[in-house]
Amino acid sequence: MKTQLFAIMLVLGLAGCAKANFVNSNSVVQDGIEYYLQTDKAVYDLGENVRMLHRVTNVSGNLVDIEGVLNCEWGWTHFIITDDGNNDIWEYLHGPPPCGWTTLHLEPDESKEYQKTWNMMNDNGTDRTLDDFPVGPGSYNIKAELFRDGGYERVPVSVSIEIIPEPATLLLLGLGGLLLRKRD
Repeated sequence: MKTQLFAIMLVLGLAGCAKANFVNSNSVVQDGIEYYLQTDKAVYDLGENVRMLHRVTNVSGNLVDIEGVLNCEWGWTHFIITDDGNNDIWEYLHGPPPCGWTTLHLEPDESKEYQKTWNMMNDNGTDRTLDDFPVGPGSYNIKAELFRDGGYERVPVSVSIEIIPEPATLLLLGLGGLLLRKRD
């Protein structure tokens, strides 16, 4: 029985590690623009940083102007992370900062991208960090879109990730179970 339990844990661990190393991405093409979102992997250990990349690419073959885009030096992408119950967990940016709006000019095949890291903290719906707290294991959805003025359509693109307990926790749980069985 111990050997079977160990084998099951080993297979599950290896499967999780294999999936965790794949880049996780999705894209939407609308009006000659590809909206692309990528995370560095699909499965994360609890406490890891989640690296996100949002890219817009002109795939139309003509010059494209995207009007009403946030004009901030620290980014123009609106990231929203929710849990499986669609509860807001984290948001970048909560509202438009006072940096104005611009037009994004994209030549044919030109891309612009923005990268952001999420530290697995629940921002509690605020910009303040004093009320933040760590998230737990589970499934989370990441959505990215250009942060645009209210009069312009946003095109969201999303991916899902899994957060699992770190391997040491799984190992301790497995060993604890074995010890309890042996004790009985």
